[in-house]
Formats: sequence, structure tokens, C-alpha cells
Amino acid sequence: MILLITLITFVMLVIGGVSAESAIDASDISEVSISEDIGISNVGSNDLESVSSENVDIIDESDSDLVDDTQTDSDGLKDSESSASSINVKVDYEYSNDANKISPDFYVVSEDGKYLNFTKSFDFNSKKWILSLNEALEGNYNITAMSAGYAAESKVISSASLSDGVNFDLKATEAYKLGMSVTESADKILDFESADDILVVTTAGLAKLDGKTSEDAMEAILNYGEFMAYSNVLMLRQSAIDPIDFAFIIKKGNQLKAVVFQDASTTPVYSGTISENMTKKEWNAYYNAVVGENAWAFASLANGWYAGVSREILQEAAFHGHICEGTLGGYSIIQALMKFYPPKQETDKDGNVISFGDITSYKVLGVPGGSDDDAAIFFLDDTIGKTGYVGMNTTYTGATENMIGFIRWTGKTGDLIIMTFNSSNIKQLFTKETGIDANAGSLEELKYNSWWIKQIKNNPEKLVDILYEFTGLNQSHFDYLMGTTNNITYDGEPFEYGMDGHGLDLDYILSLNLPTATRENVDTTPADLSDAELKQIGIDAVNKAKEIFLAELGIDIDRDDVDLVVVTDASYAFLNGQETVVVRDGIYEALGGTLYSQTLLNLHQAAWKPLWFAFAIRYPDSDVVNMLYLRYIPEENTFFVGELDGAKVVDIGFNTLNDSAKLRQIEQTFVPDANWFNIQTIVNAWNEHPLFDQMATFLYHAHVCPGVQPGFFITDYIQSEYPLGENESYTYIASSIYCKDDSLTYLLDLSPGLGTYYVQKLPSNETVSEYIDGGTQEGIIVVWDDNLKVGKAAVVSFKWATIDNSMYGTSEAKRAAQIKAYIDIYADNENPNIKALPEVSLDSEKWINEEQFNMLKTGAGDEFNAITYLKSLEDVTKEDLLKAMQSSNSTNDNSNSANTNGGTDTNKNDETDTNSGSNAIGTNSNSNNPTSKPNVRSRSTGIGTNGAIATAAPSEDVEADSPSEEAVYEVSKTPSTKSTDPNALAYAVVGVLAIGALLGLGYVKRNRKE
Repeated sequence: MILLITLITFVMLVIGGVSAESAIDASDISEVSISEDIGISNVGSNDLESVSSENVDIIDESDSDLVDDTQTDSDGLKDSESSASSINVKVDYEYSNDANKISPDFYVVSEDGKYLNFTKSFDFNSKKWILSLNEALEGNYNITAMSAGYAAESKVISSASLSDGVNFDLKATEAYKLGMSVTESADKILDFESADDILVVTTAGLAKLDGKTSEDAMEAILNYGEFMAYSNVLMLRQSAIDPIDFAFIIKKGNQLKAVVFQDASTTPVYSGTISENMTKKEWNAYYNAVVGENAWAFASLANGWYAGVSREILQEAAFHGHICEGTLGGYSIIQALMKFYPPKQETDKDGNVISFGDITSYKVLGVPGGSDDDAAIFFLDDTIGKTGYVGMNTTYTGATENMIGFIRWTGKTGDLIIMTFNSSNIKQLFTKETGIDANAGSLEELKYNSWWIKQIKNNPEKLVDILYEFTGLNQSHFDYLMGTTNNITYDGEPFEYGMDGHGLDLDYILSLNLPTATRENVDTTPADLSDAELKQIGIDAVNKAKEIFLAELGIDIDRDDVDLVVVTDASYAFLNGQETVVVRDGIYEALGGTLYSQTLLNLHQAAWKPLWFAFAIRYPDSDVVNMLYLRYIPEENTFFVGELDGAKVVDIGFNTLNDSAKLRQIEQTFVPDANWFNIQTIVNAWNEHPLFDQMATFLYHAHVCPGVQPGFFITDYIQSEYPLGENESYTYIASSIYCKDDSLTYLLDLSPGLGTYYVQKLPSNETVSEYIDGGTQEGIIVVWDDNLKVGKAAVVSFKWATIDNSMYGTSEAKRAAQIKAYIDIYADNENPNIKALPEVSLDSEKWINEEQFNMLKTGAGDEFNAITYLKSLEDVTKEDLLKAMQSSNSTNDNSNSANTNGGTDTNKNDETDTNSGSNAIGTNSNSNNPTSKPNVRSRSTGIGTNGAIATAAPSEDVEADSPSEEAVYEVSKTPSTKSTDPNALAYAVVGVLAIGALLGLGYVKRNRKE
């Protein structure tokens, strides 16, 4: 009824020529196809105080070959020959200072739904934007103004009132208001202007505010002033159900101060020192004020930043959740791996790299529970979803949490390297050098982290022990360790359905008696570029792109263009051994692009990959996506520019994806660095306006495919059916391994490094669902109560949507159609190709005790896998299980009563560190207990462990998007339902607006041509 009334209202407005307004939430802007004209003069908001309309270079788009809009008027004149019109537009912002920071974007649409071309300039005297159209306006038209973080505003104006101009008063989203409020408050307390440097750490982003992701809060922080460097705003990876917290930290001389906000409140819970040099009384004051796991997250990140940890490590620590010895030890292990067993790439006879595709890939065998696992996942791009990681609790075989096994695999044979960092020995060295006991408490651990950081800068390999170095690993060995769904022969016997993954089974590995591998000892001394030089690379890339777009399409790229995206691996790739995080700062400075507005997307890549940039422009009324590709050449400080038949700007949209000959040519000359699949899937998915949590997951997974998307629906279902209570946390044991495990990892805030994600790859016959016809048993979810030591476990099953893509001729086009369909399903958008929705279920629910939980995490031994073991357990109620445990504990207490002693409590002095002498925060533990991660605020002492790191290596087969092509395309047509998306009404309104365009109320667009 709401939609019908809205539609009727719009029709009446058109008929009556009445002016109207329509506000659209900024988080939904992309769904309205809100994008900017590509033919505007480059006047950024930072230039507004020095640019007048007289000196703005307005570009004539009439000769652009991008669009042919030379239709003949009734008087015989072409549009380009008819008298032009201009519109004076005044844009006010809810936060007035944003007018000096933001360049607003506009759409202009005629009554017949045509997006009109125009150029944009700013009149300094009138403080208005001048939209100069290439044709005369007749009748009614629609103009929309929008900026990231603000609700778009649309008005219907008649050509008769053109001289009156248009005034917009943009209102901020709730998340933007929150970000601006806490930043203003922090500034008043900390005085940003007087600070030497500023760091912001926040859980805003995936965490939801009023049912929507909260990325606009970070947009507000960046817009607040010139104080915030783009790379100094860190987004902690947390889930949609986590509270939204902020920590603002300043360096000022030798002081380190912080202001902390929690639970989306604008009133700080803490203001004061956060330095490792604080007293224990000050630490207790901080720790008692900042509730939950983020107390350690903020303190460890702040002190690591102060100690000069590399931005790359800081970025990884934000992914993991904090800095600890496992984070630093994992980085050290990766540095040693790159030095002694580096990746191999295709070279010519002189040793020059001729292809950036890898001849080898890394696979990782880990023991979840050690933070170093997450470091390997991050720096090697060895994510679980790319089938590169297997990790269960194999400590019974002699492995430890601090061990990681790396398989350097060529496709037929490989090396197996097992490394660790000896926590006890390193802590002894720390104590010997400093006189501090690293195990004494949290303040001592902060000092220990700072000491680690100094060691990493000098010689990270000395902190690493290489335990075993083997070569000659064959396919049978590989299949036993990693698992496979293929039919195989093992020890001369055929395995009809493949083999379970056994992970770091040290007993098995040592029984193979493999020969010793030979180290290569590559020089890993990093380059010595300054921050200014790194930043300039990003600026130069933007300038190069602007030059090419202007030369080839007559397009002058504008700041804050919502239809322009930069995709880059800057911040992941290393440049001659040096991190590239600051390169993004240059792009942000030149274009205003951010992750939060989905205009600057940093794609997860392995550390040794080349530094590259892809600039793409989309159109609201077309499937065309124009892109250019640059690769930085450090030896020459220039760029390789991709070309296709002499063109440097190429349409990579849907029509291209359906042209197999053109695709082959593109991979040879336009994007020849073995990353075409990654880039085009990200750019084409961006063209479909995914929600922020989807895009964040796509970037982490390093490409978009149908296979990653089941994780969205599984996450929603788990959080809906099994909401967390106090002292509860999720643990997931994965069984059917493919791309969706990356979205589960990212969206549920689980990982091997946190000891909450276990991977036991099972053959396909062991994962056929008995609960959903045609479905797959994906794994086991456990909701664990760390206080009661009981958990609720269930088998997660998923069935794919049925999507018709029979009308497309290439696998790339078919995949793109599926991607679009899943994006639409998640956003509750209509899509005629969707024949049945996906299904999720939680079945075989059992209450389990700690012993049974640990059995699940080991894979349940030779007689079971984790799934069959869970199904074999007796059905008991939670109450009966607790009674049985109490009875057992009572018996044990009685039998041990004679052994008790009369120890005294020595931890009651106010000057004592709250966490002194415990493994509560970020310390090494072999317990394999999950991290307590309540969605209800409580004092939690289980903040994460620092043992060995388990990682995942990327699959070389990018076609493996899902369990099988047949499973994706030919599933049953039985529909199912999905929980209502909170943005559904907004998208429905968008749909009405689109209908309105057909009736004469189109959304605005200028100078974009077919």
C-alpha cells in the first residue's frame, strides 16, 4: 500500500508539474544508481575557496564518442545545436563544514527518463554549483543531489522555474551523525590540532546501527577536518551484532592519550593515558572503564602504533582484533618463509619475470588458537575460502598452536616447511634484556609487544625456529594433509570419494621420511621510500588515469564521483619489500575516494604481487563499465598501461563478459598480470551496488563469485536463530570448504587465529545433507558458554538458489548473472532470473560438554568426522547436562579435598594489574578454548590467544566458485524464505522511483553516454 500510494503521488506530481522532494538514505544511494557525470570539470571541494566560475575549465562533451545523443529535434536541429541550459544549485549540509570538504554529486533526468549530460563548476561568489547542460530543458525534470554519508535529496522542477535555481539541504545518516559527534567530542578533549599524530580505531563498519551497516561513521571521521590520515583510521573486523565502539588516540611528545566511546554512545567512557608506561592503578581505571575485548584491542593497537609497528602489521592486527606476540610472530614467520622459500614466477632465460602469475602456490596446515594463523592468512592471501588452509586441533600428534606448516606446491610435487616461534625462549630473551616478566600482566605484555616490534625491524628471522624442511611431497601426501573431494588412490587402494583433511598431523608427516629441502636465502631488505614518496605514487596514478580518460573519452574525472571507483592492491602488496598502505592516502587526497563510500577498494592480494590500480566508471542507464589498468614500475617510477587494440580505456561490462574472443585478448594485453578475474569480478559486482558488508567480504576473498555468497545467508540465519547471550561465543567447524568460508570468517568475526574457526575438509559424499533435499552439510556451528562450559551445536546445511543463466554464452557471463542474482537476493531486489531462493537450516542440535567440544575440534578421531561424531552423541537437555557435570565435579572435588592448600589471595591491592598473572588478554595458551565474544556487554577475560598461526592458501582454479557447476545451476526449484532485510523498504521505494522515471520522473544523470 505504501508503494502504491508513493507511485500515485509521483504520477500526480508529473501531471501537475508540482515540485517534490524525495530523500533516500545514503546507505542505499548505490541502489538508486546514483552516480556522477563523467564529463565535469575537476573542481574538488578543497579547491572551493580558490576557484571561481570564470577560471573553471568547462569541457565540451558534444564530441565525446562515449554516447551519441545527437537526436534530431522537431525543428531539425541536433541537441548539440539547440540552446543550452544551466542550473544554479545550492547545496547545504547538516554539518556546514562539510561544504568545504565534499564535492556533491548530481543526477539530472528528463520526463522521459533520459539521463541528461552536463558539466559542473563552482561559482565562488554565489557559493553555488553551476550545472551546464548541452540541451534546452522542456517540461519537468528531476534533479538529485547526493554525498557519501548523507541521504540523497531529489526535487522535481519545471523548465519555467529554471532561473530560480535549486536549493538542497542534505541530512546526514544516523551513522554519519554518530561518527561526527564522537569526533567532535574527542577533539574537545584531546585537541587534535596540537597532536603530533592521531589514530582512530573503531568497530564501525560491519556492526549495524538501527539495522544498517555503520560505515558512514568513518566517512564522518575523515570529513571532520584535515587531522585524520586515511591510513590512520582502522576498522576492527567485527560482526553485525557487535557494539559500535571508537577509540581516538593521540601522540603528543612522549604521551599517548585516548578517548573511548562504547555502545554507539556519544558520551566517552574513558579519557586519559593509554600508554604502556601507565601505572597499574591507571591501567585498572582504564580496564574497568572500557568493557569487553576492545579494552585490549585499543591498548595493544595504540602502543604498537606508538612503537612504530609497520602499517601493514597494524592493518592485519585490526583484522585479527589486537596486537599480540602471535600477530608479531606470524609476521616474522612469513618474513622467514619469503626469504628461504619464496614463491616462484614464470621467468625468461635471463631470470626476468614474464608473468606475475605464480608457478607455485602455498597451502597452510595450522592448529587454530594461535594468533599467528591470522597473520599468514592475511599476508599470503591464504584465505580458507580459497581452499588453502586446513587446521584442526592436532596437538595429540605432537603439534603445538605455535606451529605452522607451509606446503609450497607446484601442482605435482612440493616442499613442506614447518616453523614456529618459541614463546618461552623469546620471553626469556625479553626478560634478560629488559628485566621485565612478560607474563606478569597486561602492562608487561604491552612492553613485550613493543620489544617484539623493535626486533622485527632488525632481523625478524631470528625470532623464528624452522623445525622441519622437507621436499618431495607427492599428491598422496598432499591429499591426506589437505583433504580432497576427488576420487583418489592412496597407498595403492582406491578411495571412491576422496579423503578427509588431516591438517598438521605431525606423526604422519614425520613417518614419511622425506628428504631435506634446500633454502634459497633471498635478499628481503626492503626499499627505503618515504611516506611522501609512497603517497605520491597514489597521486601519480590518479593523474595518469585522469590524463587517459580525458584523452580517450573527453572525461575530466571529478572528486567524490560516486560512479568512479579505484580498485588497487595497495596496502597488501609490498613494493620491493616495503609496505604500500600510504599509497592509498595519495588516492584519497586526489579523489576523495574511500572504502566506506565504495569508491576506493583495496583488494586482498599476497605480499609479493605487483602494485596495480584499476580505475572504472559506471553508468546508471547502461551496462557499460569503462576501465583502465595501471601497474607501477618501481625501477622507472612510471606505469605500465594496459591496452586493447590501441585503446587504453576498455568496456569490461556484461557485453564484454559474453565475448570469449575479447576476453582472451584482454588477458593478454590489457590486464596481463594474472589478476583479470579478480579485478573484473570486483568491478562488475560494484556496478550492481552491493551492500557494504558484501563488498567488504568480496575484497577480503579477492574476487566475487557465486560461491562466496552462501556465507551471507548462513551468517544471517545463525545470528537470527542462535543469538549470543552473555559469556557466549560462536565456534565453527567447517566441513564443505569453498569460497563461502571466507564470508563466514569475515561476517561472523571468526578465524583460526582466534581459535574459533576449524577446518576439516570432507569428501563430497560425507557432506550430502539429510535435512534439505539437494543441500550440503557445510559444517557445525557451536554456541559455547565459557562460564557454564556447555555448548549448543548443530549441523549447518545450505541449498543453492536456482538461477536461470541459460541465455548467456560464456562462463564469465553466466557467473556474472549469478553474482547479480545473489546480490539482489541479499538486498531483497527483484530479479527475473531467480527461480528459487537459497535455503539454510540448523539440524541435529545437541548440547555438548567441554570434552565433546574438544573432540569436535580434533575432527573426532579415526572412527568419525566432526559431523558424524555430533550426530552420534546422545540427545540431552541443557539442564540434564549441567546436572551430570555438577555430579561429576562434586565427585572430583571430594576425591581431591585432601590435596587442597591454604593459599592466600595476593591480588586485592588497588595497585595490582587486574589481569596480572593470567592468560586473560592476548597471551599464549594451549587450551584451545574459544574466545569469549558476547554481544551483551560484560567483563570478558578471554580476549584471544597468541599461539601458532594457521593460514589458508589461494586456489589456483578460479573457476571453483562453488561445489560444482551443476550444484549452482541445476538445483531444485523449491523456494525458501530469507529473514527480512532491514533495508527492504528503502529498496522498494527505489523500485518505485525507477518506475517513476519511466513515467516522467527519472533520476538525474548528466554527461554519461552510451
